Amino acid sequence: MSEAPRTAFEIITLFPAAVEAFAGAGLLGKAIERGLVAVHTTSPRDFATDRWRTVDDAPFGGGAGMVLKPEPVVAALEHVVATRGPCHRILLTPSAPRFDQRVAERLATLPRIALVCGRYEGIDDRVREHYVDECLSLGDFVLGGGEVAALAIVEAVSRLAEGVLHNPESVAGDSFAAGDHGPLLEFPQYTRPAVFREHAVPEVLLSGDHAAVAAWRLAASLRRTWALRPELRAVSPWPPALPISLGVGADAIALAPALAELARCHALAGLVVLGGDEDDALAWTRATGGRVPIAAMRDLAAVRRRLKRSEAGAPWLVALAAAGEVPAAAASAAELHDRLTTCAGRRGAAVLLLPGLAGAQDAADAIFAPAAGAHEGSPAAPQRARVSEHDPTLANPPAIVDPSRPAALAVVELALTRLRGTPQAPPTHAGPTKPP
Repeated sequence: MSEAPRTAFEIITLFPAAVEAFAGAGLLGKAIERGLVAVHTTSPRDFATDRWRTVDDAPFGGGAGMVLKPEPVVAALEHVVATRGPCHRILLTPSAPRFDQRVAERLATLPRIALVCGRYEGIDDRVREHYVDECLSLGDFVLGGGEVAALAIVEAVSRLAEGVLHNPESVAGDSFAAGDHGPLLEFPQYTRPAVFREHAVPEVLLSGDHAAVAAWRLAASLRRTWALRPELRAVSPWPPALPISLGVGADAIALAPALAELARCHALAGLVVLGGDEDDALAWTRATGGRVPIAAMRDLAAVRRRLKRSEAGAPWLVALAAAGEVPAAAASAAELHDRLTTCAGRRGAAVLLLPGLAGAQDAADAIFAPAAGAHEGSPAAPQRARVSEHDPTLANPPAIVDPSRPAALAVVELALTRLRGTPQAPPTHAGPTKPP
C-alpha cells in the first residue's frame, strides 16, 4: 500500500483541465508522480441540478456580471470531504488577507487543503460566511478567476513539503524565508561564465572563502531588501543579551555624569575611555560617582586584544561619526541598524559605539535624519533624503527636544533608544557588568 502524500490539494474550479495541465508539469508534476503531493480537481458544474448545468445567476440588487450560486459550490466541497476526507477550506477572493510566505509555511503543516476558485463577479457570500475556514488573496489586483491564484498557492506550499526539493537549503535561502535576520530578499545569483560581455561577477564569489561569501550574500540581501522592500525590515530593539559599551574620548570628562546616566538607563556594559591610562580611568570613575564600570584603553587595538582574551569575543566597532582610525560604519540608519542587528547571531559578540564628539549633530542628522536637523545646505541634507527614500521606518525618529544638551549626548541617546528601545529607570541594586 503506497504512502499517503504529505500534502493534498482539492481545487474547486470550473476549469479543471487548466489546473491539471499546469500541475502535471515541472517540479510539481514530479512531486505528484513520486506521491509527495496530490492535486485533485472538482467542478461545481458537476453538481448543478438543472438540465443546463447552471452554476451562476444575476446578483440580487442588480448590477453588472453574474455570481456563482452557493448550491453547486457547497455541494462540491461536501463531495470532496465525503470522498477523500476533511480538509482546510480556503476561498480565493481579492477581498481577503494577502497570501505570503508565512501563510505558505502555515499551510504546509496541513495534510489536506481545499482551494475554492471564484469566477465572474465572485461567489455568493454565504459560502464565505458559513462554508470555508479562511479567505486568501494573491495580491491587490483582480484576476478573471481563482485558478491562477490556486496554482500559485499550490506551488508555494508544495515546495515546502519534505522531499519535493532535492536540496532543503534552497528553501532556507529563498526570498522571504524566516531566517535569523527576518525575511529578506534573496541575494544576487550568478553562474558561468565568470565574465559575460565585459560584465564580471563579484570577485568574492570566486575566492573559495566560504565565510566571505556568506558575509557578502547577507550584506547583499540586506541592501536589496532595504532598497526594494523596506517594509520587510521591521526595526526592533537590539537583544539585551548582546553587550554594548560606549567609547568616549579621555578629554570628554565633562560629560561623564550624563554619559554614566545614559549607560545605566540603557543597561550598557560600561564606558571605555579611549586614549586614556589608569589615571584617566580613576578620574572618570570619580566623575561618574562609581555608578558605571570604567575601562581605559590606549587605542582600539587594545580594545580588540582585551575582547579576544575575554569571553565576549572580537568586538564590532560602530562609529556614529567619523572618529580617527574608525570609519563611519553607517551611511544610513538602515545600514547602522543592520550592522548592529547582524551581530546578534554571533555568539559572544560585543559592540563598541564610538560617537564622534566633534560634529556629532551632523552625524545625528546624517544617520538618523530627525525632522528638525541639518539645513538643506549642510552635508547631512543629501543623506537625509536618501534615508527617507529607502528607510521609512527610521526616517523620522523623535526630535531632540532639549537644544541645551551637548550634541554628542543627543546622538548617543538617540542611537541607544533605537537599539535598546525606550530607556528604563536605572536599577537600584546590582550595577552593570564589567566593560571590556
